[in-house]
Amino acid sequence: MAELADRLGVEGRTVRRYVDQLIDLDVPVESVRGRYGGYRLAPGYRLPPLMLSDDEALAVLLGLVAGRRAGLTTTENTASETASAKIRRVLPKHIARRLDTLLEALAFTDQPGEFDTPDAEVLLAIADAVRHRRPVSIRYTDRDGRCSERTLHAYGIVAHSGRWYVTGKDAQIGKDRTFRLDRIADARTLPGSFEAPVGPGPAQRVVSVRHGRVPA
Repeated sequence: MAELADRLGVEGRTVRRYVDQLIDLDVPVESVRGRYGGYRLAPGYRLPPLMLSDDEALAVLLGLVAGRRAGLTTTENTASETASAKIRRVLPKHIARRLDTLLEALAFTDQPGEFDTPDAEVLLAIADAVRHRRPVSIRYTDRDGRCSERTLHAYGIVAHSGRWYVTGKDAQIGKDRTFRLDRIADARTLPGSFEAPVGPGPAQRVVSVRHGRVPA
């Protein structure tokens, strides 16, 4: 451990953090006991050509989606589609599933610009709640700085005019609401389920609200 930390120019606890991150990415790192112990890859394992964390994979794939919408394509196969396929082939399965869940829940209302970036874990948690029709508890700060805990039946995630929104039913008041994702500090799925309403889709709901008033 000490030799590895010295070679990397970091402290021992940083090495342990790196190892934990590799394990989270499904890389089989083994600890070796003894005087000359340390860490090693499981026998026969070869590192894939590309390794991304959840946040990195999310940023790349969302950027590719935005690129396709902006018309950054070739005449036959879009560069973003081929790049996306290459990335997906080497992603750990649990990350790929979470990203697919997010993309299924995502809608765009117009050409994307500079987006206010929400927390990745919040984005993925809400996407999972949308897909499985599970209530989600959120901690929200409105434009006046007031914080509140809310239970939301989330219908979908929408990127609109440079911001991310989630639209759904606020269970406490029994009304549909639209919330800015960058103002949500925490999101946790709750037990139970709900039925999605019949009518306009999430993107139409956000556009309707935006034309009326800006969500708090």
